[in-house]
Amino acid sequence: MATTCEESFQKKGDFLDGSAFSARVQVEGGTVEKAFSQLRPILARDGIKTLSSDISTGVLKAENPATLFQRALPIDVFASVDGTLLNVEMVFTLPSGVGASRETVKKHLCGALNQLLPKVDLAATPPVKADSATIAVEAKMLAKQVKESANNPARLRVNFIGKIFEVSGKVLSIAENASSYTVAFDGDPLVTGKVSTEKANRTTVLCAMAKNQDAAVAALQPDRRATLVGRFQGFDSKANTIQLQDCIGR
Repeated sequence: MATTCEESFQKKGDFLDGSAFSARVQVEGGTVEKAFSQLRPILARDGIKTLSSDISTGVLKAENPATLFQRALPIDVFASVDGTLLNVEMVFTLPSGVGASRETVKKHLCGALNQLLPKVDLAATPPVKADSATIAVEAKMLAKQVKESANNPARLRVNFIGKIFEVSGKVLSIAENASSYTVAFDGDPLVTGKVSTEKANRTTVLCAMAKNQDAAVAALQPDRRATLVGRFQGFDSKANTIQLQDCIGR
């Protein structure tokens, strides 16, 4: 359900058995070749040495060089294209007996990955507002329509990308990260009878709200209905999430 690098960050393993930290970003319209060409100098500025990169497999291997007190530590980057989105994941692996601060690793991984994201031109991007061009829709219906178009990137771009939607539905959760709040709407498909969708396959509509929307976010409650207006950014078929940006209260 993550929409930012910081939200995607996770750690697996422990000090005794070894651990791995990972984080990822999604780049609209990006390519593996461009991402790797951008990452090499980004990593170099952070003291990381690139060992090899293979555009065909989408794998870049790098390392935090060895010192007098520590052996070299591997950093692997995995890039793959899913429709119009480029997924880039970075994994930092530590052997048993070696530890690292979770926040420090997050800062370095996301500091590199976030530089792959296009810079937002605030002057060129009009603020979201509810007007005659806004498309009012239930979260579950939006999820159904998007999933029906997910196998055709052109349909997603023509019918959804960049459009303003007024989404109504049940709020599942409200989370906070460094730059925004994320409100998750229930987007389970409409079903009848006793049929239900497994929780693991739940479709969610994620609305990113700026920190200046404190009052609007404070009025929301999990398991209660709400309505938000936001710009459609993309659909992550692996995470089963629809992302709306610049959301405002209604």
